[in-house]
Amino acid sequence: MNDLAELGHDYWEWALCANPTRATYLGDHRYDDRLPEIDAAARERDTREIKTLLARLKAIDAASLPETDRVSWDILRLQMEWFLEQLDHKFYQWEVDQMMGPQVWFPELLNYHPLDDETGQRNLLARWRAFPRIIEQHLGNLREGIAEKRVAPRVAVERVAGQIDAMLAAPPFPAGLQKVKNAALKADLTKAIDEAILPAYRSLAEFLKRGYPARDAVGVSAIPGGREAYEYCVRMHTTTSFTAKELHQIGHEELSSIHKEMRAIAKGDEKAFLAAQMKDPRNFHTRKEDLLRSFEDILAEVEARLPQFFDRLPTLRCVVKPIEEYREKDAPAAYYYSPPEDRSRPGIFYANTYKPQTRPRFNEIALAVHEAIPGHHLQIALAIETDLPVWRRHTHFTAFVEGWALYSERLADEMELYETDLDRFGMLTCQAWRACRLVVDTGIHALGWSREQAIGFFRDNVALGAPETANEVDRYIIWPGQALAYKVGQREIQALRREAQATLGARFQPSDFHDVVLRNGALPLSTLRGVVREWVAGRK
Repeated sequence: MNDLAELGHDYWEWALCANPTRATYLGDHRYDDRLPEIDAAARERDTREIKTLLARLKAIDAASLPETDRVSWDILRLQMEWFLEQLDHKFYQWEVDQMMGPQVWFPELLNYHPLDDETGQRNLLARWRAFPRIIEQHLGNLREGIAEKRVAPRVAVERVAGQIDAMLAAPPFPAGLQKVKNAALKADLTKAIDEAILPAYRSLAEFLKRGYPARDAVGVSAIPGGREAYEYCVRMHTTTSFTAKELHQIGHEELSSIHKEMRAIAKGDEKAFLAAQMKDPRNFHTRKEDLLRSFEDILAEVEARLPQFFDRLPTLRCVVKPIEEYREKDAPAAYYYSPPEDRSRPGIFYANTYKPQTRPRFNEIALAVHEAIPGHHLQIALAIETDLPVWRRHTHFTAFVEGWALYSERLADEMELYETDLDRFGMLTCQAWRACRLVVDTGIHALGWSREQAIGFFRDNVALGAPETANEVDRYIIWPGQALAYKVGQREIQALRREAQATLGARFQPSDFHDVVLRNGALPLSTLRGVVREWVAGRK
């Protein structure tokens, strides 16, 4: 093992040990009895370890490495520097998150924690008993934020408190007892629910409702150091040097271009056309089961057409599941759950079936190809099945991952998946949705927009129901900069494809281009640009 390979191994070992629930998710079961540590002592320990690893990395001469190793060196550098900078911005001080807070990720353990044998069940018991500690650490972080005037926005606080109330009313944890045959162990697990988990949740809810001074301003720039924190988020999520002002303008330009395409289909006012479609009950499902079945049918059709555009396809399958009822109200329209490293479960396309009568059917194809195939599932499953180092197989650069998924929505048009004008109009509304994100995210966090202003702009430009519109905007509020990655990544992949086509002419094949883009796993956009251009130069 060379120095870089050893360093990559050590970095990955640190990452799994520091985040034991992610290790379980990925199929590494060495830490199945642990939860993460998120207090000041853990931050100090992680800072020391990452600084040591970073010093070792910088002692390696990157210029002397072969291409694959140079890419690995640069990715490691970025990830470690970003980790240290993220701690400097103290996001943990105001981390009240309806998307990924402990009221969400902790119950989700039941989706992937091993429960088929008594060892796994006892590990779950250890985790359940440890839950009050992580909530106390979480509360300690929030109290530290209060002291430094970094607090969460009120809308997130209210959503999280509501989620906890719903969970306390109908706890999902007893489902974890179904496979437990040992009566004493089952009694201990039941006791852990009643004496550890639920009281911890009550203490968090009580704190948020009674003792937490939430802020009314929704943008991160409203808190001390918030403007600098947002600049970091923009760099990290887009892997570019774009400023918030530049991205705000790009969003407006993208919306203008997309609305022009929409008017061509509408044969006039696209907003009036859209309003008419949103009022037509034929464009909506009335039953959750029908919504899920529709997505399954779409994915079957996509699978049949993939070989025309991809030489390499993953062996891992993707299945459709509904988002759990305890959090569907606050969740996005859909999201993807990747397979673990050991490939013991498929990729999962989670669809939101809450109020199906508010979710337009003409968006379904674009949503399915984005979250599943040829979007997230194809890209991520292919990465898992490569011979890249394990830490590279699970690296996530938002602009690459989400940019590829948004590129896939346009690729589906090339694949002739949008069989009607209304289906294609639906794809364009999804493209407008992501362009709108550039405007709204920067508006909220850099330009001082209110939540109401953001919702109004979104409603005027995107075909989503009222609940989904509010969910989208509230997601941008708690995840500064993440929403910028989609359009930025898509634009870069499309630009690289146009450049390759112009250079290679008749020798250009989409399947070759797609292989080059995907064969290295997720990359920073600047690195992807170098990889594609080197491939083009070699073909030329």
